[in-house]
Amino acid sequence: MRRALLALVALVVLATGVALAIPVPVLRLADEHREILAELADGEPLEYSYEQSVYLVRVVEEFERSGDRLDLLRVRSSDIRAVEYFRWDGEIQQEDGLFVQDAPPSEVEELVIRITPGRGQTFRTPRWTRGLESVFGDGVVTIRAERRSFLETLLLR
Repeated sequence: MRRALLALVALVVLATGVALAIPVPVLRLADEHREILAELADGEPLEYSYEQSVYLVRVVEEFERSGDRLDLLRVRSSDIRAVEYFRWDGEIQQEDGLFVQDAPPSEVEELVIRITPGRGQTFRTPRWTRGLESVFGDGVVTIRAERRSFLETLLLR
C-alpha cells in the first residue's frame, strides 16, 4: 500500500513538472529593468495603438502572431495623413469612418518602441490590454513573440 501511494505521489509530481515545463506562446514585453509575459497564441490578433506625434491622432497597427514572428497586417486612423505617413503602395480605403491601408508583406521578430509619455501607447488582444507607459514608464521597450514554459508564464504576468 505504501509503495503504491509513493508511486502515485511520484507520478503526480512528475506530471505536474512536465505540465509546468510545456512551452506556451507568449508576447514578451521588456525594457532593461522589467519583463512581462502575456498570452498570445499563434494566429491571434494583436493591436498596437498610439497617438501619432505629427498629426496628434490615434493610429492602430494590426498584427497577427505567425509562429515566433509578428505579421503587420494593416493600419487605421481617423486622419488619412497618419495612414499616408507609412508611405506604402496600395489604396487607402475607408471603413467605418476610418482610413485603412493593408501593409506590405512583413514578418518581424521584434518591435522596438520608444515610449512617449501621454501618447497612450497600448497593446491589446481579445484577452488582455497593456498600456506601455503605465507598465514601463518613459523609455524603450522590446516586444517579441516567444515560447516560454507555462511556469515562467505564470510568474511573469
